[in-house]
Amino acid sequence: MNTNKIAIYVLSITVVLFTIAASSYLKTSVYRLEKELKEINRSIQNDKDTIHILNAEWSKLNNPTRLRNLAKAHTNLNSVRGEQIINYSALPFSYESENAKKQNARRNIAALAKNNRNIRKMANNVR
Repeated sequence: MNTNKIAIYVLSITVVLFTIAASSYLKTSVYRLEKELKEINRSIQNDKDTIHILNAEWSKLNNPTRLRNLAKAHTNLNSVRGEQIINYSALPFSYESENAKKQNARRNIAALAKNNRNIRKMANNVR
């Protein structure tokens, strides 16, 4: 009977020590995970701040007035006139014969001239 008491005593001490060790391990794991969570949240907030700043910079860089001024300063482009715009059918294709290209070109030039006259008439009527 004495040995049974000693065995129960040793077993209960072992269970208590195992419980203490397990709870200590869990506690340190929870602290480590909380620290990692704080770092991740801090990183997310930093990324949100960076995105906010980048959106503001993007808006400033894409300002149409600024882009227009840069285009004027760095390119020698004139604005597009109406007679410069042609239809897809006006483009010469490599499979067409020379005669067909010439006929299409004459037809397109005539159509452009007619459109140009109509545009000028409308412009004069508006004035």
